[in-house]
Amino acid sequence: MNDEAPAWTCPTCHRAVVSEYCPGCGERRLRPRDLTLRGLLAQMAQSITNLDARLLRTARSIVRHPGELTVRYLQGPRKPYIGPIAFFLLANVLFVAMEALTDSNVFATHLASHLRTQPWSGWIAPFVADRVAELHTTMEAFAPKFDKAVAEHAKSLVALMVLPFALVAALVYRGARRPFVAHVAYSLHFHAFMLLSLCVLLGVLAVDVWFGGAGLASRVFDNALALVHLVVCGLWLYLASGPVYGARGARRVVRALAMAFGAMLTFLGYRFVLLWITLYAT
Repeated sequence: MNDEAPAWTCPTCHRAVVSEYCPGCGERRLRPRDLTLRGLLAQMAQSITNLDARLLRTARSIVRHPGELTVRYLQGPRKPYIGPIAFFLLANVLFVAMEALTDSNVFATHLASHLRTQPWSGWIAPFVADRVAELHTTMEAFAPKFDKAVAEHAKSLVALMVLPFALVAALVYRGARRPFVAHVAYSLHFHAFMLLSLCVLLGVLAVDVWFGGAGLASRVFDNALALVHLVVCGLWLYLASGPVYGARGARRVVRALAMAFGAMLTFLGYRFVLLWITLYAT
């Protein structure tokens, strides 16, 4: 009895194939049951199950084993996990949803704050005044439009922090001799983790408000959440530096602190860039 599958012609690359999958493009043999409703439902269930499994596996790895995903992306296997860019985008979507549910704007900075409490507050006032005059409006009328626009930009442009942080990693770990793509993957995974941790903190915020708390209006609560987030991200950077860069000993601590400082500078730089984008796009 011949168990070999009959030959078929790949509909995508038009080559003769005798295996279940085309070795040229990966196309699978079309089976009669694929054209039935049952086959369609089976394909849908398989796609959802595979995505869910990969998503959960990726999320679990990035939380429980910092740095492992970056190493697996560089060395393999990659197939069981969602890629760095795709996972970062999924984390960003979840973060935006949590912001909408809690009516929060983590990365947005109001115009009043730019003018009074940021490191650049002392010298941007003339630029803002010139823009207000150019639009033939008043500061009172311009500020609400700016605040609304910067909140939208802050949600959609988070990816702008990825490349600068990768450059920080390349500088801090220049002795590790990793290709630049390793630093970019590391940055994507760190920012995905950061967004997921912010989702958890926004959940805590929602619970606090639900039980009558002041939420971020309370300076103590706001500072406590910010401190927790800083510590969690710093710990992730420390743990991830071992598997990704081979960091050890006291240098590992120093470099993790440098990376945490670099993350803070990247965040400030992001706010600064958002200021100019919003100022001249509003």
